[in-house]
Amino acid sequence: MTDISFAEKLKIDITVLITSIHQREIAIQTANYYSKICSEVIFVDEQQPYLTPTEVSVLKENNINYITYKNDSNNYVYQKRLIGASRSNKKFIVHSNHDERYTYHGLLGCVEELEKDQKLSFCIGQAIAMRKDNSEVHYTRSYKKLHDYQNIKKVEERLYYHAKNYAPLAHYAVWKRENYIKATEKTIFIHKEISTNTILDEIVFELAADLTGNSKAIPILFWIRNRVNPPFNQGLETKNYVFQIIKKKLYKLFSDLDNNVEVDILIESYWSNIPFFWPKSFIDKSIIIIKQKIRQLIKKKKIKDIDTLLNDSNVTFEKKDLLY
Repeated sequence: MTDISFAEKLKIDITVLITSIHQREIAIQTANYYSKICSEVIFVDEQQPYLTPTEVSVLKENNINYITYKNDSNNYVYQKRLIGASRSNKKFIVHSNHDERYTYHGLLGCVEELEKDQKLSFCIGQAIAMRKDNSEVHYTRSYKKLHDYQNIKKVEERLYYHAKNYAPLAHYAVWKRENYIKATEKTIFIHKEISTNTILDEIVFELAADLTGNSKAIPILFWIRNRVNPPFNQGLETKNYVFQIIKKKLYKLFSDLDNNVEVDILIESYWSNIPFFWPKSFIDKSIIIIKQKIRQLIKKKKIKDIDTLLNDSNVTFEKKDLLY
């Protein structure tokens, strides 16, 4: 990878928060990448044995703040992020997966939007995914609903808009730090009140995010996703079961809200937009498996040139970001 050597004055004044359960070596590579383009990196590490004092010292020299974490609750994902965010001393913060990348100009563009519009709580750019099969790398567009995403209305309208145009943007957006902490604390509270976990618990944070203020997506390349390894999917929960739990959590989330939020409208939107659940019957499961096999057999045109994908998707980008 091409080395990045920004002067301190050119680094983005933002905290990048990285959390990791395993694959620490990859997480450290990611932390080092961000340390070269951003002013603060916080790495919350759950993997044991923890790093030695000498290894921690090396990270510190690269402006990476290393924090150890022991999982002691069902909310450990959000607890880790909250610990990291609370240690940040920057105005803006972003959480990054341990094996993915945000671009320099994507991060910078989001920070500039947040500086310009005081009503914005969080901002994201456009996403693509890197994939590989038969030793060939190709690229696909991720979260097409981020195109022209602009959620700047009244609070209840923001909630409906986000549910209808769903993408987990709040989890990966650049945030105003105080709003990020507020949404994370609210999410932890809801999951503690209703402790049953589901595959769609991310929805609680996404809608808690909308309660803090406006959001939008800018047209610049922001996020390069790692889809070389297949995503983890529990695949064991039925759709009805999951949405029963989520509905209870959303009623709890909005219980203190003065505005009249129709939870059923939100659930209906999510029900239509999120298709990856196993049905109950053997016949329906068999049909899904057959369709998956057919899709695998049909050869689609694979885009191997990232510039082509970005231009065809009307996503602006800087060549230097792709080199990094």
